Amino acid sequence: MNSLQGYLLQVRQACLPGCDAGDQQPSRYLLLAVLVFLVALLVRSWGNLITPGLYMEDAGHYFNLYYGGKRSFAAVLQQPNGYYNILNNAVAWGAAKMDVRVQPLLYHLFSLGLGLAVAVCLTFSGLIRTRALLIVTPLALGLSGMNHIFYYVSLTFQMYNVVVLLLCLFFLSAPRTWAGTGALALLAALLIWSGPYSVVAVPVAVLYLLLFPFDKKGVLACWILVCTLGYTLFLEGGLIRFQNILDPTTRELMLSVLFGRVLGLELFGEVTGVRIGLMLAALAGIFFSFRRDWGYLKISLLLVAIIVASLAPLFLSNKILLYQRVFPCHIYVAQFFWVFFVLFTLDSFVQRQTRNQQVKAVASALAVLALVLTDNLRHPDRGAITLMPKVSAFVRAIHEAEQLALEEKKQYLVLRTENIAPGPLYPRVRVGSRSTSAKRLTAARVSLPTGNEFIAD
Repeated sequence: MNSLQGYLLQVRQACLPGCDAGDQQPSRYLLLAVLVFLVALLVRSWGNLITPGLYMEDAGHYFNLYYGGKRSFAAVLQQPNGYYNILNNAVAWGAAKMDVRVQPLLYHLFSLGLGLAVAVCLTFSGLIRTRALLIVTPLALGLSGMNHIFYYVSLTFQMYNVVVLLLCLFFLSAPRTWAGTGALALLAALLIWSGPYSVVAVPVAVLYLLLFPFDKKGVLACWILVCTLGYTLFLEGGLIRFQNILDPTTRELMLSVLFGRVLGLELFGEVTGVRIGLMLAALAGIFFSFRRDWGYLKISLLLVAIIVASLAPLFLSNKILLYQRVFPCHIYVAQFFWVFFVLFTLDSFVQRQTRNQQVKAVASALAVLALVLTDNLRHPDRGAITLMPKVSAFVRAIHEAEQLALEEKKQYLVLRTENIAPGPLYPRVRVGSRSTSAKRLTAARVSLPTGNEFIAD
């Protein structure tokens, strides 16, 4: 079958014993998969999940900027880093209309909700058919594929989540109606214009159209291609540096990141030529063993394209010269789809078995569990970040300052608190009059009910 839709129909008909045709993923197994993941996430990251903070740019680019709720909706088109980030800005703009005491919580809940959606999205793709593997799929993608707790608690880091969600659309079934396709197209456009890593969708969409030319979703792929190219034209000039590929140091770093931090999930130490050779040989062996399964090969090719292409926005831009290192967010997209490739390959292997299929399915799921457990024990920073317990008291102090009617008196206060990072990223707002002639009050001139700890002098 040439189309992805046809392949999904084909795999759904390859049912396990006791599973009716077309019901490869009973709702109870999907629900169990989501519940297992939620419990694991809560156990791993309870402190961060119950303590809303204002991490990194959540303070400077969002909370501080939109505080007061007086900016027009056009402000969502701001691009302080040289790219549009519409969804995050829209959330911050809307939250600023609410009581200041709940704004960090609103950031937090939106981030958690979108993070959960990304973690479980591919569970509904139909590409994981083995029940045991289906149950651990959100666990693997949500705890190891998503390589930091920031994707659940930081508004800033949704710029990466939206790209993963956009790329997941290529692996989901096409809507049954054109109205559904139109709605999905609007969602795709919003995701594209909400983060610079959406440029990865260009080569993926082109490859999709080559591999699945008769797929109903080809229309959506064309739309994604056109929208992403349009978005790319609005990126700040000078970000792209194709000449980086000629730099031996950059090439060496990219290989190290690809084979050590992405394919190796940072579990096997220093990358050597021998280890690279072994990984390539293992991949070649996998593809050779599935050489007659065109559906598997096509989807795997899409996944490999995403894994490799997602590193380009960093290594083929001036950001690698600026950062001089690779942060977890830069490899998030690649790690996420690499973990899914592993799950998809294990599932395809189990589905080919004619003997002891259930035993092999359980063994595969246990192997995935062992991988996730090892990964999280070796990298506890992926499950937690320094808490910001003072943010709650900080926004209460802002609310108290708002009750002083400072604007009418042509006075103002500046309140701030610390962030976990240095520099201009701390939460800081001006409460009261915005007039240039307004008088600034210090802690010595005013008294807030909960104290003056956050008043900046």
